[in-house]
Amino acid sequence: MNEQICYGAMGLVTGVVESIIAAVIIAIVVGAWRWYLGRKVKISDPEENGELARAENRGGVVAHAVSGTLKSLPQDHRAWLLVLDDVRGKVWPQGFEPVAYDKGKGRWKGYVHVWGWNHVTIIAVVAPPTSQEFFSYFQRVGYKTGFEALLNIPRECKMRATVHARVPKAETPDPPAAKA
Repeated sequence: MNEQICYGAMGLVTGVVESIIAAVIIAIVVGAWRWYLGRKVKISDPEENGELARAENRGGVVAHAVSGTLKSLPQDHRAWLLVLDDVRGKVWPQGFEPVAYDKGKGRWKGYVHVWGWNHVTIIAVVAPPTSQEFFSYFQRVGYKTGFEALLNIPRECKMRATVHARVPKAETPDPPAAKA
């Protein structure tokens, strides 16, 4: 009889310990998932298959505003926008104007140029320093190469979001402001 009580108590202790271990594992997994989602970059405007904002003249470039959220931007990283040619699979970094990030609000805003296309795929990435250098180099030499597209997005740009959008029809952007 005493052996049964002893085995019963051992079973109870083992069950309690296993439950505590399971609760700790679940808490770690849930915490990691929340951390991952909190770091995720999102595009909120335009919405999927929605229409781009009206074109604006941004420093001589006809561009459309794109915005989204990012809870935190890792140190030395920057948000970049890229435009993807779905047919050829090539991408163009949009570095003519840096993406603005408001850390306090967790929001970002940038601009894309769409070359008169009717539909466009926009990719927002969180770029580490080496990808930033690569994208900046693309922008600097683009005038010499005719902005020949990149063949892909650097693999290290793991945090990314994609949206497909329609380009507004028959629009003319506001002319550049006259300099006084």
